[in-house]
Amino acid sequence: MSLPPMTLIEGRGCGPCVSCCCFFTIAELNKPAGVLCRHSTETGCEIYPDRPNACRVFHCGWRSWAEVPEDWRPDLTGFVLGGTLAPGRYLAVTADPKHPDSWRDPAYYPRLLTWARRAAEIGSHVVVFVEKRVIVLRPEGERDLGNIAPDEILVADDRGSITKIQRTKLSSS
Repeated sequence: MSLPPMTLIEGRGCGPCVSCCCFFTIAELNKPAGVLCRHSTETGCEIYPDRPNACRVFHCGWRSWAEVPEDWRPDLTGFVLGGTLAPGRYLAVTADPKHPDSWRDPAYYPRLLTWARRAAEIGSHVVVFVEKRVIVLRPEGERDLGNIAPDEILVADDRGSITKIQRTKLSSS
C-alpha cells in the first residue's frame, strides 16, 4: 500500500527545535541516538544543503500531520512523532533519553491512547521508543517489548501484534 505524499503544515517550521538532530541515530554521520549532532548550530544545520538522506527525508509528525496539536512541537513535549497511522505501519513516539517518560505526561498520554485505539481498528500501531526500549501502546494498555538489539527489527505478526525478530530470520524466510 502506498501512502500519499507528505505535505508540511504551513507555519510549522523547526524553529528552535533540534530534537530529531539529537534523539535519533544518523548512521551516515556516525551519530548515536541521544547525542546532539555535531552539525547542529543555534541557527540550524551547518551542512543543510549536503545533509544525509536520513535527515533530508525525515519530517516529524508535528510538521506533517494536522492532527498533532500546535503545542506538541518535539522540543516542548520531549518526544518526536514519526511514521503514520496506516494499515501495516506504525506511529513512532521517540522519547528524549533525558526525559524518558515525557510521553506519559497527562497532557499527551490520553491522545496517544486514542491514536492507539484507532490504530488497532485499522491494523496499525503506536510504538514508543525510549533509547533501545520498545513499548507498544494498545487499547488495553502498554506492552513492553524490552530492549531491541542491533540485529532485531519490529514486525507485525499474523495476529497483528508487533514483535521483535532477528534480521537473519526475516531474510531466511
